[in-house]
Amino acid sequence: MPAAAVTLEEAIAAAVAHTPEIVAARADSDAAAARLGEAKAGSLPTATLTGTIGVGRLDPQNFFGLGAANVTPRAGQVTIEQPLYAGGRVSAGIAQANAGNDAARAGEDATRSQMVATVAQAYGDVLTSRRLMVLSNELVAQMQEIERQARLRYKAGESPSTEVAQAAARLAEAQAGLAQAQGFVVSANARFSILTGLSPEALEPLPANPALPATLDEAMDAALQHNPWLAGAEAGVRAARAAAWGARAERLPTVGAFAEGAMVRDQFFPGYRADSATVGVRARWQIFNAGASAKVAESDSSVRAAEARFEAARNQVREQVIAAFQAAQTALLVEEASARQAESARQARDSVAHEVRVGLKPQLDRLNAEREATGAAAALARAQAERIVAAFRLLSLTGR
Repeated sequence: MPAAAVTLEEAIAAAVAHTPEIVAARADSDAAAARLGEAKAGSLPTATLTGTIGVGRLDPQNFFGLGAANVTPRAGQVTIEQPLYAGGRVSAGIAQANAGNDAARAGEDATRSQMVATVAQAYGDVLTSRRLMVLSNELVAQMQEIERQARLRYKAGESPSTEVAQAAARLAEAQAGLAQAQGFVVSANARFSILTGLSPEALEPLPANPALPATLDEAMDAALQHNPWLAGAEAGVRAARAAAWGARAERLPTVGAFAEGAMVRDQFFPGYRADSATVGVRARWQIFNAGASAKVAESDSSVRAAEARFEAARNQVREQVIAAFQAAQTALLVEEASARQAESARQARDSVAHEVRVGLKPQLDRLNAEREATGAAAALARAQAERIVAAFRLLSLTGR
């Protein structure tokens, strides 16, 4: 292979950096982290500065002996507040934001895992499609030669016209297969380029499988602990519980300490001046809210729904792990069997071709042998691609 040939690992890395799905998932994760920071800020002090200024004319009507005058009324105030007690609102908000952050990270991991399996599929499709096109070209060439020889023997009176017709039919079949293989190459190349942003012209052969769980129990344990989709569902349960906690906290009072400083000029009569400073505690308690009970009931229902979705996700992960583990094991066995079949079919084709040349077998046997050898080689190429795809699908379920 050329020195610049792309490996499967390089293709996966390029896809993770290139595809918009990964970029969007990463942005969602960043947004969730920002929401967590916003929730934590609810327990920190706030500072507010307000001010007004205007131009006008003030006439006190000789009150205090003051006459009319042009004034520039202005005022400013600085307020600093520190929450002391919020009934659990802040803690509930932080817990909900934490769960949302975990869910976003799990979603990013899930998108990345799914992309890895998708790239492995696209990589295998490119190699498989090229192998199929090579085999189809070879089969067409073989069928063209067989048809040519059949026509020569027919003209010489050594064989019936049936052999010519059979060879022509198999040639047309091979040409149709070649057209399909060429279309498969185009679509596989396009899919690979879109996913990775790389040229599919030079790809390394498929590597051996990455390290996989040795047993189904090991795969199941890893999935239940690290599966990103399951982690996202679990985070959804925690977020729903935190929201229910926050809904109940809405019924409780809030208490905060504050410090204010203010200045006023030209507000009530020309030359008016006033400065103030205040330190104290401010409390607020909404003693009646007709919709509070409905909000609590809604949040409780959301908790039950989230818990049900988590159980459904757990069951689905179990089912998927069993299927993926068996698929990975089966793919290895299928590849081994396909390799033996391809080798045997190749040897049988060579033997039949020799026997046909010396007149021990009819031409139809050679046509069948050529077809079987090509089909077995194509099956081996597909089995190799399915083997690596099955391995990465299993890894995606176990969170690796």
